[in-house]
Amino acid sequence: MVVLNKKAFRLPRMEKDKFVLLLRLGLEYDRTHGTFSVGNCNNIEKLLNALAEILKDDNVNFTQTCIVCGKDFPCQDCKYTEMCATKNLPFHCVCPQCLREGKAVQG
Repeated sequence: MVVLNKKAFRLPRMEKDKFVLLLRLGLEYDRTHGTFSVGNCNNIEKLLNALAEILKDDNVNFTQTCIVCGKDFPCQDCKYTEMCATKNLPFHCVCPQCLREGKAVQG
């Protein structure tokens, strides 16, 4: 399993056509730091498939960002992972620590 932080992650060097495909599927590239980040989730399934091929791992996941504390966390730490519809996708959720502590979402 490969867990990527949606805000910044590195990938191995790849052919130009794969790089262009990743950008078209919603990734953004920071030339200064040499990192990728998720800029658009419209083609997330195709993006995950392309990343799996590049990383040679069929189980590529993204971290979630806690809407309460702002911390990034992997879905496998959550007790609700089996019933979650957005697990392992680069979205927002409530981290296990905030769930345990009963912190409310400020809105």
